[in-house]
Amino acid sequence: MAQNASRRQLLKTFSLAAGAFVFDWKAFAAEHDLPQDLDHNPLHKPLAKPVTAITLGAGNRGNVYGNFAAANGDQLDIIGVAEPIAIRNERYAQKHNIPKENRFTTWEQVFERPKFADAIIITTPDDLHYGPCMKALAMGYDVLLEKPIAPTEKECRDILALAKKTNRIVAVCHVLRYAPYFQ
Repeated sequence: MAQNASRRQLLKTFSLAAGAFVFDWKAFAAEHDLPQDLDHNPLHKPLAKPVTAITLGAGNRGNVYGNFAAANGDQLDIIGVAEPIAIRNERYAQKHNIPKENRFTTWEQVFERPKFADAIIITTPDDLHYGPCMKALAMGYDVLLEKPIAPTEKECRDILALAKKTNRIVAVCHVLRYAPYFQ
């Protein structure tokens, strides 16, 4: 029996897929006389079940990933949220049917519980990336981390070292990397 693609493989490619909501490939392709659709990958295999994730930060970036999950429920299921702004927390929870016990006002509260998802999506303000990333890795979560990784080189190296030690993925999203402005 053929084995389905792993959750790890999805997380490795998720940042590119989420970036597609920001970067309009079809418009870019039309403008530069490129094919509208990328070739189908013959090695791609569907997931056996969706990756479950907790979003830390339900602002602009958090909603980009949330929208991806809403449109691709067979790949990603948002089951928790940490957001200090009450209206954002409420709207995000309603959109993703997040139960009350999986709603938090701070990222620290998420980690007071035993691990209850496959991954953590960190879309907090830039200076709040290091702490939740380190805690997530220590608890065995894979991490989707918005750029910048962390404010200092030392913190970036700490994250790399812990990811290696725990054999966890840290996927860093640079969603504008291929936008024409940065070429």
